[in-house]
Amino acid sequence: MSKYVILVVPIIFSTTAQLLIKVASQKPYSSFGWFCFIALSLVSYVLSFVFYSVAVRYFPISVASTVNTVSVMLLVIIFGVVLWSESLSVTQILGICLGFVSVALILYK
Repeated sequence: MSKYVILVVPIIFSTTAQLLIKVASQKPYSSFGWFCFIALSLVSYVLSFVFYSVAVRYFPISVASTVNTVSVMLLVIIFGVVLWSESLSVTQILGICLGFVSVALILYK
């Protein structure tokens, strides 16, 4: 298994957790649906931390942490736009582009 796959897995789980929290926020507070999405989010966060602990074995923490954080941010923004029709300003789009560039530069050797 590629070490880059190990770096991507916690990003997927962390992004999923944040999207599940967004879905939960659209349910009535303390309803069964709200609890289900919150529980799934917690499970996803736990899996994210477990896989992140593996990723830092293969990458310096300065790389793993930065790539993880920026990648989750970028994915959450993209899903927010696609799934919930959230809008972005030109300045925000420029920031997103810079985020992609920063991840590429950090991973480039």
